[in-house]
Amino acid sequence: MELTININAQPSKVDAFLNFIKSLDFIEVTDIKGSEETLNPQQKKFKKKLFNALNELKEAREGKVKLGNLDDLLNEI
Repeated sequence: MELTININAQPSKVDAFLNFIKSLDFIEVTDIKGSEETLNPQQKKFKKKLFNALNELKEAREGKVKLGNLDDLLNEI
């Protein structure tokens, strides 16, 4: 019998569950898919842009990059 289980829990709980079922001699775990594989291309693109923006913000807070002024941006438009 083949069965697919979707687990929505904290990674530590998922790891504990997987370790338990792998210890059973009648269970064979063949493929483990992470949440990354469930994202469609549009979601992956958004995720990449979001992480880039967060990294840019982090660099600005650390003083590595200087961000522009909102008034200057509005004047350009």
